[in-house]
Amino acid sequence: MINTYEKEGKNVKKKRLFKKIYSICIAFLVIGILAACSGQSSSGSSAGSGGTKQYKIVTATTTGAYYPVGGVMASILSEMEGYNFTAEASGGSQENARLIDSEQAQIGFFGADTLYNAYNGHEAFKEKPIKLAGLAQIYSNPFHVVVLKESGITSIADLEGKKVAVGAPGSGTSGKAKLILESYGLIFDENMKAEYLDFAEGSEALIDGNIDAVIISVGLPSGNVQELATSHEIELIGFEPEMTKQIMEQYPYFTETVIPRGTYNGIDKDVTVISAPNEIAVDPDLDEDFVYEVTKMLYETKYKEFVASHASMKDSTLEIAPNTTVPLHPGAERFYKEKGLIE
Repeated sequence: MINTYEKEGKNVKKKRLFKKIYSICIAFLVIGILAACSGQSSSGSSAGSGGTKQYKIVTATTTGAYYPVGGVMASILSEMEGYNFTAEASGGSQENARLIDSEQAQIGFFGADTLYNAYNGHEAFKEKPIKLAGLAQIYSNPFHVVVLKESGITSIADLEGKKVAVGAPGSGTSGKAKLILESYGLIFDENMKAEYLDFAEGSEALIDGNIDAVIISVGLPSGNVQELATSHEIELIGFEPEMTKQIMEQYPYFTETVIPRGTYNGIDKDVTVISAPNEIAVDPDLDEDFVYEVTKMLYETKYKEFVASHASMKDSTLEIAPNTTVPLHPGAERFYKEKGLIE
């Protein structure tokens, strides 16, 4: 006859066995959930309420053109059934590349120079190239070098020994400023002082006399430059023809452009400057059909709304869209082939 203690011992062992089995089941369940989440992350989206897929578009500071264009873009693309897009401010092109690389975003705005450098592992990306795929070229960013009229600065060479606001840390403006100023023999923190300030901060420092010039690479017209030109007499510093040629030979993604007279208050002559195209790039691992639909939505279904998102977008035509600095995403490539824009 089994005594009471033996029965109780057997019951305890059974309970322990059941607990072990339960714990193992829970562990497998958690692993399955984590694997599913990992799968969602690698495809570039996460599921929101009701199974809606979430995508993030990274832009730049709220004062530039990328941010409002990205906002309209997010609104347009959120009309795609089952998807929700959000546009977020960022430090600019360099940060956008790293956000996409780390899967914190799926779509981003870039200056052609940063896109080229990220993809090919140059400059700030020497230690780690970042694979990105082209979606579209949109418009160009003239390189504004702004000084107060009273400064006496009349050329970029005059910036030697001066304090210059070169853009926010990690921004496309700061990347372009470094390359262009180096072409003039101006080296950050050697024979000129680089201050990493966005244009709003730089303008304030310029007015206060804490810096000598402020640089911004932005589409025309720049609201920031307009605001500064309304309250103070400014000058835009142009590029000499021989330097323009030299810079474009060294960096093939740069082009020559003109800021027309009258674009800003007090600027009564055309100013020839260096310019870099702006582009939209995506995570190359995004699904081909998805990127095809995104491209079609922007350049066919809602094209008028897309190009009306900012004054800079007036030059954003379907014809220039496929001319991206990095290889097109297969989904975008398919759309442009259907339109007869590429072979």
